[in-house]
This record gives sequence, C-alpha cells and structure tokens, in this order.
Amino acid sequence: MTATFRSDIVAGVLAVLAAQKTATPTQLRAVYSSRPGSFPELPAAYIANRDERITYSGQLRTRTMVGLTAVLVDVYADNTESGDRLDDLVDLLVARFTAAYAQVAGGGNILALSSVSDTEVEVSGVNGPILYRGALLGFGETFITEGRT
Repeated sequence: MTATFRSDIVAGVLAVLAAQKTATPTQLRAVYSSRPGSFPELPAAYIANRDERITYSGQLRTRTMVGLTAVLVDVYADNTESGDRLDDLVDLLVARFTAAYAQVAGGGNILALSSVSDTEVEVSGVNGPILYRGALLGFGETFITEGRT
C-alpha cells in the first residue's frame, strides 16, 4: 500500500489557496508549494512546515499533522492599508478553509484550520535581510488511520 496522506494534505491546502487566488487575484497574487527564495508578487502564500506525529496501535498506524502551516506574506507599509489588506486576506481564507474541510483527497481526511498567528518573514537580500509582515495559518489534528502492512 502506498501512503499519499502527506501529499494529499498539502495538495488540499494548495487547492484552497489557489481557489482564493483565482477568486481575489489582487488580494492573493502568488501561491507556492514551499518557501520561495524571493517574493516577486505580494501578497503571497506558501506551505511551510509539514510536521506530523505517527503512532501505532496493534496493526494500525495513525498519522496526525501537528505542524502543517501555510504562511501569508505581505509588505510592511507606513499606512493602515497594508494591515487591512493582510487582515482581510486572513478573514477570507478562514472562511474558505472552514467551507473546504473535506478538500483533501483520500476520503476520511478532514482539513482543519485551527490557528492564525502573526509573524515576520525574513528573506536574505543583497543589502541585508528583508522583513515582511506575515500570518501563519496552522492546520492541527488532521489525521488518517491506516492498516500496517
């Protein structure tokens, strides 16, 4: 049996982010499957950590995503519009992920957005580090139980 749980979960998150990009192309301009080296278009989103916990009970294996995160990235600006722009995007994505709980292929998997945390994203630049405003979307307790082979 080939397990595709991790790939299916990441694909589900990417599909929701891509749907938001299509629906609001000025509010989410780029979506990446992992952290890019730079952000040519902002606001952007990427899949970050993919931490999971694996437990065994008899002939069953349970894989639980305990640290799957997507990061939203935007510029810092002196006006209040940049704060509103990222906050608005977070609100849109909370609603979209809530509606897309069954987005993951493979049946029985639930995509659960469980937290949003403000953060900074640092990228190395020619003249030193560049800081971006960010929001971390956390997906906790998404799991699958499979028979062991």
